[in-house]
Amino acid sequence: MKPPHSLTDGELKAYAEEHLQYEVDMLTWAAGTLAFFAPHKDKGLIPWTINNALVESFASHARNLIDFLYSRSCRKDYDTDIVIQDYVAADVLAEVLPEISTLLYEALIKANKQVAHLTLDRIKYEKAGKEWEFIEIVRHIYQAFASIAPHIPNSKISDELRQKLSKTQVVIHIVDVSIINAPDSRPIGVSLSFRQANEIAPSV
Repeated sequence: MKPPHSLTDGELKAYAEEHLQYEVDMLTWAAGTLAFFAPHKDKGLIPWTINNALVESFASHARNLIDFLYSRSCRKDYDTDIVIQDYVAADVLAEVLPEISTLLYEALIKANKQVAHLTLDRIKYEKAGKEWEFIEIVRHIYQAFASIAPHIPNSKISDELRQKLSKTQVVIHIVDVSIINAPDSRPIGVSLSFRQANEIAPSV
C-alpha cells in the first residue's frame, strides 16, 4: 500500500482526466461492440480474431476498473497503484461505495485467470463456457462509480468526468454488423455502424 498524498490534488485530477477516463471509455466501447458482434464471431478467421481481441480488451479494462474501486477490499494494493482511496476518504467510501458484487468479483478472478495469465483455470473456463456478461459487468461498474462520483472533491475531478461517472446506463449500440467478403467469399473485414445511447444494450 503506498503512502497517502503521493500525488497532489492537481496531479490526481490530471491522472483521472487521462487514465481513468480512458479506462471507462474503452470498457464501454468494448462491451457495446461485443454485445452486438459476438453472434458473428464464427463467420471466419477475421471475425473470430476481432472478437477475441475485444474480449481481451474488455477483460483488461474491467479488471483495471474493478481493481481501482475494490483493490483494498479484495487484495493488497501495490505502492504504485492509483486507487479510489486517493480520491475519496476511506470513511466516506465505507458509507457510499457498495460492496463488490459477486459478478464483479468473479469477473476480476476470470480476467486474471483466463486472460492475463496462462493458468490451469483456463481449462475450467473452457469446460464451463467462456462467455462474459459484458453489459451486466459494465452496469455494475457504472453503478459503483455513480455512488462515489458526487463525493470526489472538485480539486480532484473535472465536472465533465464527474458527469460521465455519475451515469448508470450508458453503452454503445452497434446497429449493424456486416462481414466484408472478397470475391471468393473469404471474409476479409468487418463493417460496424453505431450510435451512443443512454440505455443499456441487450446482452447476448
